[in-house]
Formats: sequence, C-alpha cells, structure tokens
Amino acid sequence: MARKNKLVKTGVANIYTLEMSDGKTNFIAKFIHNGERYAEKNLTKLFGVNSLPQADKKLNWIRIKLSEGVDVFNVKSLKVEDLLFQYLDTRSDEYNKVSRFYYNKHIKPVIGHLHITKVEKHHLETIKKNMENLGLASSTIKKARTILHPIFQDAFDDEIVKRNVIKKVKMGVHGVKPKLTDRLNEPLIQAVRKIYQAALKEENDYNLFALISIMCARRFNEISQLHYEDIIDGVVNVRAETTKTFKDLHPKMTAEKYPLPKEVLDIIGTKQKSGKLFKHWHRTYMDKYATMIKDKVDLDYKPLSEDFPIRSHDNRNFITSILSKRYGIDYIGAACLSHHQEKSNVNVRYNDIEYEDKLEIYNEYWKILRG
Repeated sequence: MARKNKLVKTGVANIYTLEMSDGKTNFIAKFIHNGERYAEKNLTKLFGVNSLPQADKKLNWIRIKLSEGVDVFNVKSLKVEDLLFQYLDTRSDEYNKVSRFYYNKHIKPVIGHLHITKVEKHHLETIKKNMENLGLASSTIKKARTILHPIFQDAFDDEIVKRNVIKKVKMGVHGVKPKLTDRLNEPLIQAVRKIYQAALKEENDYNLFALISIMCARRFNEISQLHYEDIIDGVVNVRAETTKTFKDLHPKMTAEKYPLPKEVLDIIGTKQKSGKLFKHWHRTYMDKYATMIKDKVDLDYKPLSEDFPIRSHDNRNFITSILSKRYGIDYIGAACLSHHQEKSNVNVRYNDIEYEDKLEIYNEYWKILRG
C-alpha cells in the first residue's frame, strides 16, 4: 500500500508508526548499527509486527543478527564465511574445493563467524601464527591472504569497511621460490633417489600417487583426475580438461601422452578396471606426500628450506634440473611438464615433440632414479 501520512514517534527509540492508505498502522524502524545507517524498515511488512512491544523486540533481534553478519533484510550476509563462499562459487570447481578445505582448516576457527567489519589485524595475525606453529610452508601460509583478499577488497570498494585490513598483514613469503640447489646441501640426483625410495615404500594407493608424481613429474591435481580408461598399453592419454595448460581446448580431446614406469604399472596390474584411480581428494595425497618428505626422507637441507621446504611440485623441478644439460630446459618443459611450447625458447617453439622423444627422456630419468 502507498504511504498516506508522515512517520509518527512512538516513545520507543527508533520505532515509528505509519498510517497506510488502507487505514492500517505499520511499525517502522529507523536506526544506526555498527556505524551504518538503516533507512525506514517496515517491520510490519517484513516481519508481521502488529504492536509496539513486538516492534521493540524485533528491532533488538535485528541488531543481534546484524552483529552476527546476517543480513536480515535479505540483501546479503556480511559474515566472513558467507561472503567468502559467495565469492568462491564464482570460481572454478577445483579452486572452490581447495579453498574451502583450506578455509575450514585455517581461517574459519578464527574469523569465519565474524561480521567482516569486526575483523581486525590481530585476527589475521592469529591465523598466520597458528599456521606457523604447525610448521607449514610459507607458500601455504600465503594462501590465506590470496583467498581472503577479494572479499575484503569488495567490502572496501562498497564502503562496508573503511580499509582493507588484509593488506596490513604480511602472509608468508612472496616472490619466486629459490632453486633446488639453494635449498639442498646434497647433489640433486642423490636427493631425488631418496624421495623415489621412500615413495616405493608408501602403502595403499599413496605409493601409486607418489610414484607418478616423482617419476612422471605431473601436477598433483592432474594425477588425481586419472581414469583407468586414460591408460592404454602403459601410456596415459591426457584429457585436456584435466590439465592446467590445455583445459581451454576441447575438454575430451587428448592433449598429450606420457608413459608410465613399470613400478606404476605393476601396482595398477593387468586386471581391467574403470573409473578413477584415486578415491581421495588430491589434497589428501599432497599432505601425505609432505609427511613422507618430512618423516621418511633424510634430505640434507640448507637454511632456505625452512621457508621453502621440498614439496610435490618440486618433482617437476627435479627432472628439468637433472636433465637440462642433456636435453635443454625448454625441451624438457614441453616434453614432460605439459608446458605450452610457445612459452619456450624460440629455437624450439615450433618443434613437434614425438612420443618416442618423450619416452627416451623418461627412460633416462627413470634410470637415474633407480640408481
């Protein structure tokens, strides 16, 4: 109904009455909460309020919910968790899944329940300190800032907060990861053989996952999406949709091929199977791999390894570092790491790499791993 008269004070702070064109009286709230001014809110239309005591009680409830980050007026919640999940739903399924896992483990216990205007510098420092106490890698700690920054920046741009507090706290070490030789005190061949031997001894399907990582230098996320149907005569036919580099191509096409070593094929066996090789989410295997490196591989570290420990992604660096003198880094990248050739050196940019060439490189690398 259209408005007929002006608001009338009721004697209760922030509550007014308004006579509507049909002669009925509605109860209206006008108030300021957490520095934000809320214009006329018709409590009768929104919540069915029909008396002054009801209006007073409902306004108190509204204030409580707003402090909890709940947008009772159905615009959007300003609670950190709700804002973050709304943002993550706009990203890829994989990024959404990985980020939610990280959030639930490291961020939620500290600020997940807070209204974004209530998050202060000391909250973020607590998140950082908690992860440092767990001995997590600097790159892992840095992800907290990466995940949270978009929602704080949006809140700042929308004038919900007066500053982007995430900018005030340094999370992890930014910049390029140091070379393996700057983190290890022993020859790379010796180090990678230790990791290979440890991977052989892992149990369940963790050994299979670790061996494909160390011997084939594939990204963990890519390995996790392997299906038995992708493996034909010991060769992986890589679906473009599973890769970082080729996913924008037709998703079902074969983007490239690479061989599997006998260690992996022996575990898989000859029995015809279908579906995914790995039942767990890839983060489970990443954590298991990190634990293996920490507890079962006696690597000789340099001080830089404290901030940049050896992790699964370094397997890609091992193969390029060890074989680069013989084949060239650009060639290894294009042949074994699913790197776009156009990003490589101009001398190899337009060269096609035959499967036989890849097999030769992998066989050479596997000989080194096996000793």
